[in-house]
Parts: sequence; structure tokens; C-alpha cells
Amino acid sequence: MSHKINSFISSDKDVASYEKRLSICLSTNGFSFSIKSTSDELLAIGDVACKTDTQMAELLTDVRNAFAEMHIQPFGLKNVELIIPSSQFVWIPQHLYDETRKNSYLESLCTIPSGYGVYSEYNDTIKAHLVYSANNSTVSAFKIALPGLQLHCQHFKMVNQTLVDMSDLCSVLMINVRAGESDFAVFCNKKLQLSNTFKCENIDETAYHALNITKQFRLEDAPLSVVLCGEIDRNSYSKLRPFFQNVSLYTGSKLRFSVPEMQHVATYRYALTLS
Repeated sequence: MSHKINSFISSDKDVASYEKRLSICLSTNGFSFSIKSTSDELLAIGDVACKTDTQMAELLTDVRNAFAEMHIQPFGLKNVELIIPSSQFVWIPQHLYDETRKNSYLESLCTIPSGYGVYSEYNDTIKAHLVYSANNSTVSAFKIALPGLQLHCQHFKMVNQTLVDMSDLCSVLMINVRAGESDFAVFCNKKLQLSNTFKCENIDETAYHALNITKQFRLEDAPLSVVLCGEIDRNSYSKLRPFFQNVSLYTGSKLRFSVPEMQHVATYRYALTLS
């Protein structure tokens, strides 16, 4: 067995499969996931350690075995989504987007690695298409293991109605912290102003890029709300807090908890799967 279940909390509440939503977010050393009901009740949440950059057959086996071990039946669900972190992406306004030019949009900005494909999705919140690269083997493994799977880029999940609406009252800087990289999004006046990923080996580098962004966009001259999610701990939160007046942890959409233990889960670590 090459996978390991690091954490898992679930409810024994009887909910029909067609009323469940499964969301999975990849990381460098595995994936996190959550299962919600169609009425936004959290039914299960957890983390699985496995190699996500391995051969398709090995990853497929790990995914199937992990869900079987947790007694999760990933079939017949309302919807299943996979969030793949990508640092190669570009937003194209709806009125300028041409599906036949999808590859050229990205290839004009970066060199796509061998074995990677170009994918796109439409974000209705800002009326734009997000074009990005992803490992074809990884995508194929999850699509075989989880029928009906929808593919998303992490930046797609970071641009949602909740954050856009927040920016009507003050500017919003969202930071999704990951191992080795951090993702940033800036919203002002209900519009997306920045969407980018920077290499960040530690929280100090994340703070550096956050401060740089606030200066470039002159966000320090007006009310600013900084929302954090991802691999945040007490130490990293404490390091970022002194730089900004209004800092909070982002937990995605509002949820009801099916078991009391879930109230103690650091849901901001699962924010993208819960959005």
C-alpha cells in the first residue's frame, strides 16, 4: 500500500449519493477532500498522502484503495470535482476567447512540459475563461477512478462570488498558501485585479510577495481585507498578521456540521474544496 490516510472524519448520517458533492484538491504529496450534501452540510473531510506525480496506474490504484478504505463510494454523486494546482495559466475575457486558440494562449506565455495538456473552464462570476496546464496522467487517473469528474484549477476556485462581493466594501487580497508556492488574488470594486502564483519556500517569502502586491496596487491607501487559506499554521499566521490591519482565515462557503468533531477541523486548510 503506497497511500496513507493522514486524517479522516465522517458522519454516519444516511444521505443519498445523488445528494452528495465530492471535492478533491491535489497537493505535492497527496490530496485533501471534502464531501458536502446539496444542502451544504459537511459529511466527510480528510487528507490522503500518496504520490501524485507517479505513473497513472499506480495513482489510480492509490485513489481507488484510499476511498475504499474510508468506505466512500465515489459513484452516483451529485458532482465530483478535482482541483489541480497550476502555475501556468491565463485569464481570457469571454468576448475575446476562441476555443480553437486555447493552446496558443498559454504557449505564448510559457513552455508546457512534456506530458502536460492544456485545459480551460469558464468562470461565470467574472465572465472569463481560465486556460491552464495540467499533468495528463494525473487527470486521467482521477477521471477513471471518479466517473463524471469535473476539472478545476486552483485559481478558478479562488475567484468566486463570495470574494467578489466582499470587495464591494473594501479591497480583498486572498492568499492560498501551499508547499513551495503561494497563490494570490486581488479584488477591487467587485472586479478581479490580479491572479498569480509565486514561488514561496516559506511564509516570509509569502509575506514579501503580499506586501509587494499591496504596494503595486496601492492597496495600503484604502481599506484592505486579507484572507488566508491553505497550509497556514499558528506561526505563519502570526508572521503575516503584523503587516496588515485586517487579516482573517478563509474557510470557503458557510457549512453545517453533521458531527460535533468537525467543528474543530481547521476548515481553512480545505477552503478550496469547501468553496
